[in-house]
Amino acid sequence: MQNQKNKRYFLIADNVELGYCELNEEVLSKVIKSGYGKVINKKILLNKYELFYLLQDNQLQLFDEKGSLINHEGYFQKYRSVLNFSLEKLLVYRELRQNGYFVEDLQSSLFDFVANLNPSNACYIKILPEGGRYKITDLKDFVKISIKHRKEPIIAIVERNGEVIFYKLFQLSEDNIEGNN
Repeated sequence: MQNQKNKRYFLIADNVELGYCELNEEVLSKVIKSGYGKVINKKILLNKYELFYLLQDNQLQLFDEKGSLINHEGYFQKYRSVLNFSLEKLLVYRELRQNGYFVEDLQSSLFDFVANLNPSNACYIKILPEGGRYKITDLKDFVKISIKHRKEPIIAIVERNGEVIFYKLFQLSEDNIEGNN
């Protein structure tokens, strides 16, 4: 097998310039085919959850402008406030990716992610921290809009210990409440 030379790519997450990573074409192709970000003009564009997941999973290494390696804890501490991380979203993103889902971060108040195993099996994910107070009307709206967009509605409950539990939702009606479905 031919030894491929690493090339230097500038790394950008959510429009924040983070530094460099060095990848060979084979690894870069694998990252892109796995559904992470895109490459434009020697720049790798990722969202903050993709980047943190790849760094934590040791699939990418990040270097500063001097060429010094930045470990993922150092990266997280350095850019935590700039990138406005949500711990719950990090946990849910990691869980979905580890289970083989392609995940897209949504900038919506109703949905957190759209996730799919394949294009015909997509779902909207709404994250709810454990112990919160939630209105049934909000969940009903989430279900209606999900179904309208042909996405399966799923809520992700993030427990206090960091465990994530997923629940599929369905449309409530008098018929299925009374057991007539």
